[in-house]
Amino acid sequence: MEFFASDYWRELAQAALVKVWMVASILVLFFLVRFFANRLIDRLMKSLLEREAPADVFQNTARVKTICSLSKSVIFYVLVLITIIMLLDTFNIDTKAVLTAAGVIGLALGFGAQKLVRDIIAGFFVLLENQYSVGEYVTIGAVTGIVTDLGMRVTQIRDGTGKLVFISNGDITQVTNHSRGPILAAIEISVAPDSSIERVRQIIDNVGREIKESVAGVISAPVADGIVAADAGRITIRVTGEVRPGRADTVQTALREKIIDRFEQDGIRLA
Repeated sequence: MEFFASDYWRELAQAALVKVWMVASILVLFFLVRFFANRLIDRLMKSLLEREAPADVFQNTARVKTICSLSKSVIFYVLVLITIIMLLDTFNIDTKAVLTAAGVIGLALGFGAQKLVRDIIAGFFVLLENQYSVGEYVTIGAVTGIVTDLGMRVTQIRDGTGKLVFISNGDITQVTNHSRGPILAAIEISVAPDSSIERVRQIIDNVGREIKESVAGVISAPVADGIVAADAGRITIRVTGEVRPGRADTVQTALREKIIDRFEQDGIRLA
């Protein structure tokens, strides 16, 4: 009994100390790798922001932060999985059986969550490629409006009537971003064929200058581009001007109203 008591417990204590040391080493390694990985991601994201033009920094800050947070989360869960496998191996637990069971469960969950995974992956690439940001005026499918929220799974758009539309990121196949530069506001006005084209041009150009001064969001005064169609019953003139994103409808409405009003005052008949 004395022999048993002295050697058995000493070996058990030594084995326990070895296990504790191995577990502590694995945990320390986990935290060190996570710390340096997070620092590396922060440096990369800071470098990306510094390369942006000053006007785009604030626009892209939210996108960069989201990508940074997502990258850190992915690294965290990967490290947790590796750490768990190493800990199980430390206690001589068959990791192959555990991984096989986890793989079967993951496969079953994967079939049930294909749409969710597709949405999240699509959302990641929307952020990574900077296709659009919150506050921008976009057209996604049949919906046009302002992006109110950009999540990893869904994009929220407020359309012109005030409706809030939720679109799954995985369902987005084509995006038209109207906020990355000036928008061309264009209308067509048809007048009677006996109208003086020179006088019509003068009126349109004068109205265009007034619109630029009175309506917000006009970059260049609308002008008469020229005749786009003519026949025995009418002459159609195209009017265009550059406006800020989201202002095209307002400017076009104001332009039509003023031009029609001036034509009536000047005796020019619409066709």
